[in-house]
Amino acid sequence: QAHYSERRAASGGFECFDGSGRFASRDVLNDDFCDCADGSDEPGTAACAGVKTKVSMPGFTCGWQLPAEELVEGGIRARVIHRSSVNDGICDCCGGEDEWDGVVVCKDRCGEALAEESSHAALALAGSKAREAYVKRAASVKHESRYSGVDGGPDDVFLAAAAAGCLSYTDGDYRYEVCLFDHVTQHDSRNKKTFKLGTKGAWDTSLWEDGVTHRKDYSKLIMGGGEYCAPANGPRQAELLFECDPSPRLVSVQETQVCVYTFRFKTPAACHPLMHH
Repeated sequence: QAHYSERRAASGGFECFDGSGRFASRDVLNDDFCDCADGSDEPGTAACAGVKTKVSMPGFTCGWQLPAEELVEGGIRARVIHRSSVNDGICDCCGGEDEWDGVVVCKDRCGEALAEESSHAALALAGSKAREAYVKRAASVKHESRYSGVDGGPDDVFLAAAAAGCLSYTDGDYRYEVCLFDHVTQHDSRNKKTFKLGTKGAWDTSLWEDGVTHRKDYSKLIMGGGEYCAPANGPRQAELLFECDPSPRLVSVQETQVCVYTFRFKTPAACHPLMHH
């Protein structure tokens, strides 16, 4: 979607997305009257709801009044919300642009949101740099017999995560240990019993848009084949959800179903390649 700021005329006016009209003033925007043939002048009202257009207009762009150079693709100010969220009494845009009728006064949260966004971007960059070292490590370990036939993901980077060693997490009386592509265990400090929750590992899959083809989801590894669980009448199972972070660690574990344990696993292996930055 083209940003509304890109359609400002030099005089500070507005030009319809399809070129059907050019106006000296931006007062035509959201004035509850459909001035443009494609309805692009009414992103926040229902005035042009019946207009059929080839122009893709998925919703209301929060930062539509900002200069194009201030909008970052995918950034908080370039957020696009559903038209039904405009003037609904809830502040969806960080600057409150979606509640322009004045019924609700929105606090400007953009500074806080931008700081958080910047922090996340810095963390992602650090994670991608750490991933580069993992890729090099993976190249040297992928031929080892213990990883024969193991799908290490893009660039075999998860093999490096496995080679880095096992990770542990303590939650109350339970201590969990995760060794990628090998085993996951749960140790009960009260009765000193240890249960095997899963072994090996297979990537989860999701459907392509065609609804037929499956693709591997390299953000979720299923380590099944654990010890028998009577309440579930089947084997225990561990599900590892990978998240990008420069430092590998387990941050949580939950029994999301009977004898099915879901782990949040932070690792550089889950980060984007450095070329994406």
